[in-house]
Amino acid sequence: MDHACRAVELLAPGGSMDAIRAAVNAGANAVYAGGRLFGARAFAENPEDDQLLEAIDYCHLHGAKLYLTVNTLLKEYELTQMLPEYLAPIYEHGVDAVLVQDFGVFHFLRETFPDLPLHASTQMTITGADGVRLLAQMGAERVVLSRELSLDEIRSIREQCDVELETFVHGALCYCYSGKCLMSSLIGGRSGNRGRCAQPCRLPWNLYDPSSGMINDRSQQYLLSPKDICTLRLLPDLIDAGIASFKIEGRMKSAEYAAGVTAMYRRYIDLYLEKGRAGFQVKEADEKLLSELFSRGDFSQGYYHERNGRDMITLVEKSAQTGNALRHSQETVQKIKEQYVDPVKRIPLRARVSIRAGEPAVMQVSDENGHSLSVTGFLPSEAMTRPADREMVLKQIGKTGNTDFSFESITVDLDDGLFVQIRDLNELRRSALEGIRSRILNSYRRKRTEGAQKAGETAVNETEDDQKRAGGESVDKTEEDRNSAGTLPRRPGTHIQGLYMGGYRHISHPAVTASVCTKEQLEAVLKDGNVGGVYLDTALCNASDAHLVSESGRKVYLMLPQIWREDTARIVKEKMAREFGAWSPVMKTHLDGVMACCYDQLLSLKEAGLQNDGDGFEVIADASLYTWNSHARRELKKHGVTMDTLPYECSLKELLESGSKLSECVIYGYQTLMTSAQCLTKTTTGCEKTSGLRYLKDRKGILFPVRNDCMLCLNTIYNSVPLELVSLRSQMRELSPASVRYLFTIESREETKRILKGKLPDAVTRGHFRKGVE
Repeated sequence: MDHACRAVELLAPGGSMDAIRAAVNAGANAVYAGGRLFGARAFAENPEDDQLLEAIDYCHLHGAKLYLTVNTLLKEYELTQMLPEYLAPIYEHGVDAVLVQDFGVFHFLRETFPDLPLHASTQMTITGADGVRLLAQMGAERVVLSRELSLDEIRSIREQCDVELETFVHGALCYCYSGKCLMSSLIGGRSGNRGRCAQPCRLPWNLYDPSSGMINDRSQQYLLSPKDICTLRLLPDLIDAGIASFKIEGRMKSAEYAAGVTAMYRRYIDLYLEKGRAGFQVKEADEKLLSELFSRGDFSQGYYHERNGRDMITLVEKSAQTGNALRHSQETVQKIKEQYVDPVKRIPLRARVSIRAGEPAVMQVSDENGHSLSVTGFLPSEAMTRPADREMVLKQIGKTGNTDFSFESITVDLDDGLFVQIRDLNELRRSALEGIRSRILNSYRRKRTEGAQKAGETAVNETEDDQKRAGGESVDKTEEDRNSAGTLPRRPGTHIQGLYMGGYRHISHPAVTASVCTKEQLEAVLKDGNVGGVYLDTALCNASDAHLVSESGRKVYLMLPQIWREDTARIVKEKMAREFGAWSPVMKTHLDGVMACCYDQLLSLKEAGLQNDGDGFEVIADASLYTWNSHARRELKKHGVTMDTLPYECSLKELLESGSKLSECVIYGYQTLMTSAQCLTKTTTGCEKTSGLRYLKDRKGILFPVRNDCMLCLNTIYNSVPLELVSLRSQMRELSPASVRYLFTIESREETKRILKGKLPDAVTRGHFRKGVE
């Protein structure tokens, strides 16, 4: 491999204007920053609109790029009304790319700003080649992979996909797969999907076994708080794996942090590219310097070589730095401040000034990136007393003042005996510097695009038309059909026709469904006369149980896991092959549909022929495939989804605005707060290779169920109380979803029976159904 030919982008956090400048000064090739709206770090000192335009110019003048974060979920009016107005001037000014989480935002920006590069945020939870290829087909230029992937998985994705890959190399880790976390939202009201995460994972927790009591040591309560990652020693492997961009986390951190970490990674990336492995060695003092800038105790190397483990978790609260440690930290920060934050970085220019008798003065300037400009100025006259000399011209032309530039060389061609005024030289220099600045920046500018309003109107019209189709073909549900628990038909097999966007009018879907994770729950559901469709968890789904559901006159669906990593996909496909013959259309003879829970699964299902081909087969998107707006629903439809599930974080009003008559609504169930690659059992007592249920207890003594899935190596943390919308009769009538679902997770057989009969637990939550999130 020719290391000198490897292009590697170092991408730094820009949580403030000072941080953006400092990161560029320290050697960042690009900076990612949020504006005043729609960024996943709402509490960072994000630049205001004018500052953001200034930041774009600063980056471009210094040969760097700026990526704007629009990586939150957007409500209907935000997407169609606020986003175009907010983004248009930033787009015109030349922002280099936009990071996106929301499928609807991706769809909208692709239509409204077709030449704007789009990067898929890590909030999309892309964990495999299927998801990367899907986004590449949609037009993504880059995909930011989930932090949990190993280096081997990344290499495999690189071999299969022709799109840029971006990974995190330094900074904080979330305990949960990014984009799969509702903990802060559901227990604290601050949504990570809106950039307002309160970080409850950083608080103390204790792990309990139902039979034996508390498991962890009382001195080790920070069970959900991962150590920060530092990958200096892994840089050769990461570069050779073909990763295009190395991302430093930290938009909530200081300018000194952004500059110090950037400078360190710049040094070691350049070292490897110049000298290869033989000349690459990381000094312990440099790692120590990084820890002085910020760390939660010791660093880890993240997931690149480790699936999960105790040594990746903080466990013990980091003690406050005192004495010499604090002094060294302050000294480190001050040095970085003096080197990168305070100085004004100038752009070096070369200049040639030609002052000839009888000709206008000419000044030519050029930079190291190939931009050049020539301006003409004053007409010199014959000197009567003191003619101009070369030193005087050099002195005046070299005064760049508080501009963005400095001269590394100036060549002066001056005829003898000419009179030159200082003000004329100053004006010549000013014109040249303004001209080269404009030439550099104008190369990034774009013309205003039309169509934002049209795109919004198209979405509204299509959604209204689709809902009319759905409403026109729906089965009437009279008061006689509704049970005491809410808007639920009593008859199994009652179906609603023509559900999704008018494109799958031959599909029928049960008006009431239930998802189950255990055999006991399944048996209870099959004894209920109300449920017309059953979702079988992957671990539970087999030919025998699928046949049992079908024989009862109900529809049967496979519920795929929340994550679709390479090994996860292989395990699921092998199991389906054992049970149903193959991961192929042959499964349609046993199943009526599949529930997809992540974007990676959409392309996998399509390529396996598991989609609707006029045969009534359904692909239902779980609530974790967020449809906060109608554009997201339209985009999912393009990828084979026949019905979506209404998101948990939207209010009734917001759900009505984005469209609900085409969707399924979860009306009961313990909502997933986190899906994690970490394992609480392994962290506390070591890997037992045994799936089971344990409980996390927070500082207030509230218990949160934790399911350990050893087959897929996942931990799922559920809310402490179940969502309950069943009793909200009038609101559910107003919402009028196409279908409603009971979500059974930890319930026993008897609890499942009682809930289906309308005997609901005393302790429940309405979630965000009434108020939504900010």
